[in-house]
Amino acid sequence: MRPLFKISLALLAVLLFAVYIALNPPKDVPTGALSQEFYRRGPHKVSHQSISWVDTSRATMPNRDFKGRDSRELKGRIWFPTDREGAPYPLVIYSHGYMSQYKEGEYILEFLASHGYLAVSVDFPLSTGSSPGGAVLSDIANQPGDVSFLIDQMLSRTKQPDNLLYGRVDGDRIAALGLSLGGLTTELAAFDPKRKDPRIRAAISMAGPSQFLMPEFFEGNSIPFLYIAGTADAIVPYRENAETILKKYKNSVLVTLDSGSHVGFIDMAPMVFRWLDNPDKLGCVGLMHRLKAAQEASGRPLPSLGELIGGPGVDARASAAACQARELARAMRPARQHTLVTLAIYSFLESRFSSSATTRQAMHEYLVSQLARENQDLTVSLGEATP
Repeated sequence: MRPLFKISLALLAVLLFAVYIALNPPKDVPTGALSQEFYRRGPHKVSHQSISWVDTSRATMPNRDFKGRDSRELKGRIWFPTDREGAPYPLVIYSHGYMSQYKEGEYILEFLASHGYLAVSVDFPLSTGSSPGGAVLSDIANQPGDVSFLIDQMLSRTKQPDNLLYGRVDGDRIAALGLSLGGLTTELAAFDPKRKDPRIRAAISMAGPSQFLMPEFFEGNSIPFLYIAGTADAIVPYRENAETILKKYKNSVLVTLDSGSHVGFIDMAPMVFRWLDNPDKLGCVGLMHRLKAAQEASGRPLPSLGELIGGPGVDARASAAACQARELARAMRPARQHTLVTLAIYSFLESRFSSSATTRQAMHEYLVSQLARENQDLTVSLGEATP
């Protein structure tokens, strides 16, 4: 065999190995016996169904060269257990962040479905990365209505004998979950006096903007609320958005990820961003570019999220600008962040929705005490009314 040919084969092997490593990031294994047990994939095989649903009762507003339409189109996917053992299952509605898309939280939804949950996530009409006219923040006021529409559709289909979802959805066990702008969507759908859906029985916000939400915003609510945030988040700063949650809403749990980032929450982060000191560096570049383009297109300063939402308990003046830090703190590895997020979400939901009272109590105790004891890079803090 010629030397040049041998060298070429060796280089090709190295290249293929590098590609394999790039596409298959190392898995993170949690520390502690309970964490390792709960992080195992569940017993259910998971099926998927693509969906394309249209809400004809509400319109999509115009956006730059997009003229708008008299309906709201929602395309995405359902994750559900292939079998029916244990059905009907709890339902989780996932809301994606600004400029993102419905697969953003797939690692969480796939895991939950393997443990006997149904999950649905769609692209919101005007805040996804592929929105006509470009992603905008101003449609946030309409996204809680999209969450309610998805609940309507899921509950309707579980009653239809000829539907794949027949008998699978438990209308008494519904949770809303979201990241960033999707976290704010979840907060509005669960608590906002004008927009909340009473069918939601638990809410989870991952780094959802909340600095402008006052204690009055949460008044009259009692559903459990889990807020997950990272201290190295450059897009939704921890101190302004997370630290005050427990004082604003007593029936809340705050999970703090030591050096967790914002972009580190998304599904592709372990594969794409694991070599960066802080993936929010790239996240901030994309965000600020999009916001600048939106402002130039409108010809005037963009309103704050508080101004876009309005209503009781919202202080539009309380706004912390994104991406203002000159130097970003080094962030934890995205794979590690995914592990901790998955454990926190799963234990929180099981502490509320498990059909076994013993399991509910055990998962609550794990969430509030053992999770942080076994994993030193997070802390768990409780609101005063958390049982």
